[in-house]
Amino acid sequence: MRNAIALMITLFFVMALTVSIGLGLKYVKEGAQSVNQEQFLIQIRSVLADFLTMLRKTPQITSINSADTLSLFLSQASLIPLSNNDMSVIIQMSSARDKISPEILNTKVKRNAFLAFLARNGINPDYLNILDDLMGGIKVDGSYKSDIFTNRPTLFRNYIASKQQLEVADTFYTEQFHEQSLQKIMPTKLFYTSAESNASNYKMDLNHIKPMVWEILLGCDKQRAETLSKKGGYYTNENDLGLSEDENLSLMRFHQNISFYEPFIAVKITIIKDDEQAIISFEYNLQSKKGSNFVLEV
Repeated sequence: MRNAIALMITLFFVMALTVSIGLGLKYVKEGAQSVNQEQFLIQIRSVLADFLTMLRKTPQITSINSADTLSLFLSQASLIPLSNNDMSVIIQMSSARDKISPEILNTKVKRNAFLAFLARNGINPDYLNILDDLMGGIKVDGSYKSDIFTNRPTLFRNYIASKQQLEVADTFYTEQFHEQSLQKIMPTKLFYTSAESNASNYKMDLNHIKPMVWEILLGCDKQRAETLSKKGGYYTNENDLGLSEDENLSLMRFHQNISFYEPFIAVKITIIKDDEQAIISFEYNLQSKKGSNFVLEV
């Protein structure tokens, strides 16, 4: 029954989305008289506007209000390919709370859990010092824990604001320690980054977190983490997780930063036309019906 409802939600949403974006692109194509690149930018804005409108106004999306309805929707609508004449649009959706925010590593027990995770992956503990510097603000006395700002004096240092900022930190680590251990954890896929400064209130959705996040939270091995991740989607409380006593104690270190339902989805829209490509990514709050953290790559 649940699968049938999820399929209906997805089908109605995709049908409405296809019609809306198709009509929008048709009108843009007919009305645009400028050069190709400008027309492409207009089409990008049209696709984004149409998609945001669909998210706000489609009744089926409003019905997503629990862990199981969100999980069922994402399982059916994680990838939506659309096409209109000479343009292809690929929409990918996932939970926006499937990673861990470095900003929640603000207590000794959480930091120790992360340091243990680094040790298991052969990563120097000084990597956490680098992250601390990126989140610690400007130190008038220069009392940073690393030398990351020596050759990068303009690097933002109030919080982890973007994937690009994190990539700079990862490059610095690799150059500093002359090894490639960070490739084992791929920080840009492990860590949540946001253009907003409220990540300290970030909660991880245990129904969607990546296996490597489970490794940090529980101190478990990869196989155990994979098992917990695959069973995700219908957890409603700690009892559903089936954790051991030690695992429960480990998880409680992060009790302020975990949840079983977070109404945020991550959206990635890839638009391809001839030899041009654009990628729009953002977060969407299903409750407030607002998008945030928009990034455009052309």
